Amino acid sequence: MLPVSPTPATSDAPKKWFTQTIDARNERECDILAAGAVVWRKTTEGEIEVLLEHRPNYDDWSLPKGKLDSGESPLLAAVREIYEETGYHVRLGKFLRRIHYPNSRKNVEKVVYFWSAEAVGGEFVPNGEVDKVAWVSVEKALTKTDYSTDVKVLKRFSQIDPTWHPLVLVRHARAGVRENTLEDVLRPLDPIGRQQAGLIADTAKAYGITSIYTADRVRCEQTVIPAARLLNLPLKIARVLSEESYLVHPDDTHVFWHHLCEKSLNGELPLVCSQGGVIPHILSHEVAVSSLELESTKTKKGGTRILFYDDKGILKAVDYLPSPLPVR
Repeated sequence: MLPVSPTPATSDAPKKWFTQTIDARNERECDILAAGAVVWRKTTEGEIEVLLEHRPNYDDWSLPKGKLDSGESPLLAAVREIYEETGYHVRLGKFLRRIHYPNSRKNVEKVVYFWSAEAVGGEFVPNGEVDKVAWVSVEKALTKTDYSTDVKVLKRFSQIDPTWHPLVLVRHARAGVRENTLEDVLRPLDPIGRQQAGLIADTAKAYGITSIYTADRVRCEQTVIPAARLLNLPLKIARVLSEESYLVHPDDTHVFWHHLCEKSLNGELPLVCSQGGVIPHILSHEVAVSSLELESTKTKKGGTRILFYDDKGILKAVDYLPSPLPVR
């Protein structure tokens, strides 16, 4: 069992970018938005190699990326573009960085969001955009790519361990107004909450979720039902994830979380849906045993936190998606 009582980590303090908020809704409408990833895999010798693609129209070597479709999030665009350009299915990991540079033809900026992404299936087939790909070491990729922006992304990738174990924590989507005539446990999602829930399902797929746990509240269950249906997973109800349970038995909630962390270390990819009165305590507790700092532990309704653990169960990084709703 992983430690429940906070014990300060002895490792060097991570970079500030190890805790990041990813929200493209603040970008200017005139900018061109795109997304991509450093796609990686392990060799039979256990080494990490990354993918570069060759585009015949530009005669260049670059990281896979592409523009967002209308109403699409950068996260989903990254997964889609990688598959369309390279033929590989990927599972997203740590967010790396936001790159921006001028687009001289349209006199605006192009903004690209980059993740780490593990190749989990598929194969490359030459197409109209990409005629060949190369799997190379990170060191080789740094010299082979034709773009300084790709070099920045690859250097950021080299500072993480792409094999960190993710555990996804979601606050329930927007629910209807609380009424005295309706028990709070039964309060359902409102129309915007139902839209958020549908998009949270896509997020769960992008991260390769293999199990789903939720507090015993209708709004929590409704938040992750679309994900359970999309991924054909059972919904596991856990009372310890509710505010009422945490108020009385907080240690039970932390023990449960570390039980899920152990599952994550053993290859499971859990998604957990809880409430606004519980999530800050989970985050504060986990940060206490690491060298990380969060600007805030507050999570918006429908917001998602992705916590990344090393093989020893120490929290190494946290990504925050404040909303699943599309950019425009």
